[in-house]
This record gives sequence, C-alpha cells and structure tokens, in this order.
Amino acid sequence: MQTYTEKNTGQSVDLPVVAKSRSHGGVKPLGADLPDSEERILETVQRGIRAVARETKALREKGKIDLRTHSDEKSRILLDLSRLTKGVDIEALSPSVTSELLVLRKMLTENEHVLKQHLEAVREITELLSKAMLEAESDGTYAAGMTE
Repeated sequence: MQTYTEKNTGQSVDLPVVAKSRSHGGVKPLGADLPDSEERILETVQRGIRAVARETKALREKGKIDLRTHSDEKSRILLDLSRLTKGVDIEALSPSVTSELLVLRKMLTENEHVLKQHLEAVREITELLSKAMLEAESDGTYAAGMTE
C-alpha cells in the first residue's frame, strides 16, 4: 500500500498501486519508457484510481459526502480515458498500463459495492422518515383497520 495525499484537500488515501509516470532520482518508475499516448492513458488511469479511492474512503467513513462532486470527477476521467483510447488496440497496451487498468477495475468493483450499500441505507432511512411523517400527520380518520 502507498498513501497518496491530495494537494488541494490534504486528504490522504491508501492505494494498492500508484506509480508516477516520470522518472525521479534515477529510479525508473512504472511506465517510464512508454510512448506519449500510453503515458497519457496511464496518467488518466491513475487519476481514476485516486478519484475512486477518495470516494470509496469517504463512503466508508460514513460522514457527509457530496456524491455529485465524485460522480462529476469520475465522469470527466471516463471521458478523458475514452478520448485517449479511441482507436487504440487495448490488447497491445504495455503491461504497466494494463496492470493499472486492472487495479482501476478492481477498485471500481469495490466502489460499486460500497455505493450500493450507501444507497440502500439512504433508501431505508428515507422510507422510515416518510412513514414517521405520515403517521405524525394522520389523525386516524383513514386508518386501514377502521370498522363501520
């Protein structure tokens, strides 16, 4: 695991794989010798990994979360990735790109599971509140168990 800290928010996220695409200090990182097109794909996939990890972490913390912001960010990344991979033979991508795509796929599956749990909890809470409001407003005039 490697911890990534978002510069804008200071929020940290643990990621299973996050490799920089540029070489630092003589160390050759994942994807260092890629063609420009694959390097851009790799950078976009890694943006996606960080975005999904942030959203999943926020959902697990069960605090206030702005799902629209996360959804918009993931949509932008998907659009970028779609544009970058248009006409690209996915089977011919380098192993560094495909391994990051697999990480993204795994993280998206996990994110989907956590989102479903979150939305189910919201649905249950909404039903409880709706039922409580209806019971509080009812004076019993139209109760189901009424007899003549």
